[in-house]
Amino acid sequence: MLLVTAPAAAQIPPVVVEADRIVYDTTGRRIEATGNVRIEYRDVRLWADYALVDLDRQEILLRGSVILVQGDRRLAAGALRYDLRNQTGEAIDVRAVQDAVYYRAREVQLQQGVFRALDALVTICDPASPLYSVTAERVTVVPGRMVIAENAALRAGDAVILRVPRFEIPLDDAAPEAPARNFPRPEGGYDGLSGLWVGVRYPYPLGDVAGEAYLRYNTALGWEGYNRLRYAQPTWSAEFLAGVLRDAENRLYEAAELRYATAPWGGLLPVSFAASAGYYRERATGAESPKLEATVRVGGASWALGDAMTLTLGGSVRYSVYADRTLLVPAAGATLAYRVDARSTFSLSYLWSEIYGSTPFLFDAPLRESVVTASYAYASTGFAFAAGVQYDFVLQHAKLLGDVRFVTPGEWRFGVLAKYNLTTGAFEDLALSIGKRCDCLDVGLTYRVVQQQFWITFNLFSSPRVQQHVPQPPP
Repeated sequence: MLLVTAPAAAQIPPVVVEADRIVYDTTGRRIEATGNVRIEYRDVRLWADYALVDLDRQEILLRGSVILVQGDRRLAAGALRYDLRNQTGEAIDVRAVQDAVYYRAREVQLQQGVFRALDALVTICDPASPLYSVTAERVTVVPGRMVIAENAALRAGDAVILRVPRFEIPLDDAAPEAPARNFPRPEGGYDGLSGLWVGVRYPYPLGDVAGEAYLRYNTALGWEGYNRLRYAQPTWSAEFLAGVLRDAENRLYEAAELRYATAPWGGLLPVSFAASAGYYRERATGAESPKLEATVRVGGASWALGDAMTLTLGGSVRYSVYADRTLLVPAAGATLAYRVDARSTFSLSYLWSEIYGSTPFLFDAPLRESVVTASYAYASTGFAFAAGVQYDFVLQHAKLLGDVRFVTPGEWRFGVLAKYNLTTGAFEDLALSIGKRCDCLDVGLTYRVVQQQFWITFNLFSSPRVQQHVPQPPP
């Protein structure tokens, strides 16, 4: 091992070099190392078969099985020239992993944590045969913030499904799933109103603003879509939404809306506030109107009543102003939960809401409620179910509730969700679902029997094989 320090005035940390064979040129202040080379400088660790270190210029040339580790970045290359003083470098034949994302490139330039890759591939799937990837002429990676691909192609397998001049993938140090969440995601399905349909969600950043564009084609209704912009701070968020939207009952309406919301504040009964202003048009009824709305929510926190019981209280007040009317909706609820054991819980809840005034729309029409529900839930590894009984005092209907889900060792998952109305003798909802995770892609199919709807969803995850395709440094 060789440890070389600069004069004290230079204030340069020492360079530590280990290798099978080290030759030190005292005149030229150069170190030539061969065989199992290991170099440490600040937070940078390097491995290679051969290294030439110029101490005066603070430069290192490495060749053969090169590996660089800095923070959570691991980079393998055929050759690397690295400037220790400025933390810059150039590498060829590169494979790298950082923020759970895999990169492969012909050439990479490093500059103080940022790296720029030429003729690059970016993926969160198995790099040997990625199900989903981005290829680009140039890729810039800002760790923990963003991947920028220029002249890029989005690929499913070997097929190009989208070409764009610039494609950005937001990253997040605090959220390892961020790269997967921010790839474009296709969807598809069928319902009686829309016919067969396909859609794609396209997340994109605008500086500190998170954007999402959604585009969908329906065989019965044609095109629809919207654009969402959201700016979030720790204590509040603002959002602008414009386009064609769908409510919980799949009804279409057009909206241009600005929304503001605060995070909960306070102690025993947290309080939050939301306000919105916009213009809306409902396609089914033809109703249209501006709307101003404010909502105050109180509670949501739980209190322990002994070792096994908790009480949760909450309430809200919504006030909406339309062109020709107003609407006031107070609501309150309480849930008492008793933990039977580590896997099962019994709960009793009550939900109440009242309506004063009216709305011209169906999509935001509230329900008058007075509902009590008793339920039992059990969850273990790979299996969960819940069963309950509910009584609606407003409609005077009794209902049975059920939810069963299980996952096989092969990562297949199945589920059944049911709501049966004992008073009418009919199912209000019956949903059957099946899903499978393959490498980085989770595919789900859900069929709602009563509504005669089905839809297919695709969710992305970082594959565990990503890490395996960049060599680990020697022990």
